[in-house]
Formats: sequence, structure tokens, C-alpha cells
Amino acid sequence: MAWRPTHLVQAGELDNTQLGWTVGWLQLEGFAERMQLKLSGNCHPDLAGWKFRINRESPELDRGFGGDEPPDYSGISLDQSGVVGDITADQVIKHHEIPTEELLRRLRAGEKPPFTLRKCLYLEWFSNHNGRVVVQSTRLAVERLGEQAFELTEAQWHEQSRQNQEEMNFFMTQLGDALGNAASDDAPPDDSPSES
Repeated sequence: MAWRPTHLVQAGELDNTQLGWTVGWLQLEGFAERMQLKLSGNCHPDLAGWKFRINRESPELDRGFGGDEPPDYSGISLDQSGVVGDITADQVIKHHEIPTEELLRRLRAGEKPPFTLRKCLYLEWFSNHNGRVVVQSTRLAVERLGEQAFELTEAQWHEQSRQNQEEMNFFMTQLGDALGNAASDDAPPDDSPSES
């Protein structure tokens, strides 16, 4: 599970010009203040060493996950300190011009809805306050600013990838523990008589 406030992101700016740190902000619809990010780690090689601006080109077709009730983001912290996951503008995904609900209906009916392959912005981090947070969209544009401060060496990129995988494994372990604890809390008490 992850927080996925993609449809709320209106604009932002991230800065990875200092090796080992990715900092910046995101402006979320419905929030008066910007979300501040201070993350240890580097972006993927396409954004590593860059300061870059994020701008919404068009609205998301879904306001969350296509359900009746929009997701509740009141618990998301505006202080997103933590660790970088995968941050790239080079991920390629299928881009559909229909809402997810309609897409799923057509797929279940055996149809093959038309799509185009597009690059998308993928922001993932592991927050001290909210755990895993993911923003993934073909409708958010990236503009690199200024000059690239550094390029990751192959060894640095390999190490960053290893750290990203470790963070994901740690998150999944915590999630598994939390779900296990919740299940044991919901279990009925053992009322069997003890032997004398």
C-alpha cells in the first residue's frame, strides 16, 4: 500500500544538485501550504544532478481510484522527510484517454482499448511520516533547470539502486508486520478451558 496523491499534484520543484540529497516541494490541490520534501538519496540518472520543475499539463482522468468516495488525504504530512525511492522522468507506460473505470469495463468485456506509449514522471519516496508515497503520471511535465551539477557513475547508480531496493524491502516488511498485528488483534480470544 502507498499514498498516491497523483491527481492532487499541480506543480513542484525538486533539486538533486547536491550529491546524496533530493529536496524541494509539491503544490497539492486543496492544500494551502506546499508539501516539503527532504530526501536522502539521488534520482535516476536522467534526473540526477538536476534541479527540475514539475507542471501539470492536463488533469488526471480519475480523481483517485475511480471509486464512489475520493481517497482521504487529510492524514498526509506536508513534511515529507525520508529516503528517495525511484525518481525518474524516463519511465514509459501505456497512456489511455479514458477513465480507469471505463478502461476496466472494456478490458473485462474482452476489448483492447487504444493507447499510446508515453514517458511519465515517477516519484517514489519513503516518508518518515507516511511510509511509501508514489506519484506517477503522463500528465505531469518535467523541465530541467540550469546545468547538471553531476552525473552518477555506474558504481554510484548501482549503489543507489541497491539502497532503493533495501528501502522497498524494509517497507514491505513493516507493512507485513502491521497487517499481521492487525489480524491478531482482530482474532477472537482463546476461550478454551485450561487443563488442571
